[in-house]
Amino acid sequence: MESLRYVCRRCGKTYSTQEYLKSHFCANCGTLLTRKTSHKTVVENRPNSFEGLVKEFFPYAEFRPYQLNAIKFAYEVMRDGKIGLLCSPCGTGKSISVLTAYFTAKESNPALGRLVALTRTKNQLEIYSRELKNIKEHCGVNFVASIFKSKKEMCPHALEDPKLKDIRYRDFLYYCKGLKEGLFGRTCEYFEKTFDERKPSWQAYNLVSKIKRVGPLLPDEVYEVCRDEGLCPYEVTRILTRYADIVIGNYNYILVEAIRGSILGRAGIRIKEVNCVFDEAHSLPYYAAGIFSDELSSRSVRIAKKEAKTFEINDYEFLDALHAVMIDFGKKVFKNYGLDVEHIIEGETLIEALAKRLNVGHERLLEIIQELADQGEVVRLKRSEMGKSPVSYLSRCMEFLVDWIGLTGSSYAKYVKVEVDRDGKKRVRLGIRCLDPSLAANVINDLRSAVLMSGTLWNMDYYMDVLGLDRSRCQSLELPNPFPPENRLILVDEAVTTKFEKRNEIQWKRIAAHLNQIIQRVGGRVAVYFPSYEVMQDIAKLVEINVPMLVEEKRTKIVDVLGFLQKNGKCAVFGVARGKISEGVDMTTEGKSMLSAVVIVGLPYPKKTELQKALYKYFKEKFGEKAMEYANTIPCLNALAQSAGRLQRSPEDRGVIIIMDKRAAGRFKRKLPEDWQRDMKAHFQIEKILARIDEFTAQAKAVHV
Repeated sequence: MESLRYVCRRCGKTYSTQEYLKSHFCANCGTLLTRKTSHKTVVENRPNSFEGLVKEFFPYAEFRPYQLNAIKFAYEVMRDGKIGLLCSPCGTGKSISVLTAYFTAKESNPALGRLVALTRTKNQLEIYSRELKNIKEHCGVNFVASIFKSKKEMCPHALEDPKLKDIRYRDFLYYCKGLKEGLFGRTCEYFEKTFDERKPSWQAYNLVSKIKRVGPLLPDEVYEVCRDEGLCPYEVTRILTRYADIVIGNYNYILVEAIRGSILGRAGIRIKEVNCVFDEAHSLPYYAAGIFSDELSSRSVRIAKKEAKTFEINDYEFLDALHAVMIDFGKKVFKNYGLDVEHIIEGETLIEALAKRLNVGHERLLEIIQELADQGEVVRLKRSEMGKSPVSYLSRCMEFLVDWIGLTGSSYAKYVKVEVDRDGKKRVRLGIRCLDPSLAANVINDLRSAVLMSGTLWNMDYYMDVLGLDRSRCQSLELPNPFPPENRLILVDEAVTTKFEKRNEIQWKRIAAHLNQIIQRVGGRVAVYFPSYEVMQDIAKLVEINVPMLVEEKRTKIVDVLGFLQKNGKCAVFGVARGKISEGVDMTTEGKSMLSAVVIVGLPYPKKTELQKALYKYFKEKFGEKAMEYANTIPCLNALAQSAGRLQRSPEDRGVIIIMDKRAAGRFKRKLPEDWQRDMKAHFQIEKILARIDEFTAQAKAVHV
């Protein structure tokens, strides 16, 4: 953002940039100075100077409840170079708040640095894009925004070539790199036109200049203008980043070193100059740990064996050995633990089993893995030349084994589990689970400032500890729920539980019977969340309701769930806490929730597996007496909060939250926010729960009469 001169809004005296840097206040009257630009200005007296400055950029007529508090908090975090944790419930307008805070802070300090806003979903990315447009239309402030979807989602080849539609993202990246280097007998015409001898072409510069003038543009809008010009939309967006005041993308743009270097580093943006916003930050620990986690299935190895035969790859017996070892491991795990249960093994156990079966030493084994990894790239090339998708399962298997060998120490757990695939066949999976989110997340400490925000950031200490944040820089704010308390009814069914020791057919039948009555009595759309797929399936088959019902499967798409809800005014959706339809999905239409009730069956604690025990042990060594809370209780609270959060999305929404587990009314209740504790009503008899629902419904009807 270009800086001109600075003006006192009270007396009108102007100052140069050099004078402003010496003092941010008017020498005549002491009023905070603001930049003199062509955009709308607000005459303000000193007592209201902050709110007046905020209103220059805030594009709406009124603030939502507590919204100015959120803006002020984010402003101070950015101004002072802190790490802020903001718990701001849905409905407080978090996205526009942090954007407004940035522009306000930038007005006070032109040397503030860039803003990088990171989101988890495309919907959140589009919200930020729209709000930036609103700010520009409101005040005419000059800024450049670079807004990214993934490289695959911005690639004309990937969107138009059926062979590339369903391939893994990593396979697409290999294909993109190979195409640019001419490995497939041709080059990428979009990339070629975007660059001229490794420098942006004049066509690219012209288009970037146009986007700078008319932007901010949504990624889809950038795609259209680039497609028309024959340029690569992703590379044009990356060139635009060199001039950007604001960059919007996903968590990887900061958390993954290679991507951070590719996007920010190449744009000349130094990490210590970045002010960063992490939206939906409650998911950061899980996401950060997932960066260094991976799984390999026996199906992938079996397909890799076919590849090796088809393309006459040497060392085929290595894949035979790998598949055989995985099957041996799987048989033992299935016999002792059953399905979907991770059994921890030492990393060396796999390597020793492979070396023994192949009768080779450790060093030779590593050589074979590298040789096969190289051959995997040959397979990818040959498949592309044959007109097939540029996928190599051989390469996939070797990448996993390289990580299996390289990711060592107490921060990682290696495991075997058996699961049933979509076709009903059992598959063995080898897995690597990173136990320490801070391995990826501690880069947050290198940022100039950071705001971690969510509607359910209920335990600040947890996030500071597991993400490895510098506590000396941290400050936090938890805002009250802005929704009218009479619009939400929170009930606990004390007659049931999903506690592991209490699980049996009688318990499931009681839960199913209660669900039948609750869904019938609520009468609208009801979302029901379970602690696991197994519990959901056992109870769902006992439920008998006279409204349409959709039961989530691992292949269920969010768009199908939303379509189902829009089609049926009275229905039930069964899902899994921590699943795809319980977090990060808005079950809304025109900004209002489609749901009348959310039922949470059981407390969604993590499953008691060896992997969970390994996490507890690691946290015990690192955090001492906090280990149980960090490994078990807070993940449960987060899952519960996210499931319940599907209900109210606007101040006008009314609905019922029912937790079907007697433990929720016990010691667990003290872990919940104060408004939950205050409003929660627990009953043992289902008749009293139904009467509460009737009373709540009657109140709503009375209001509308």
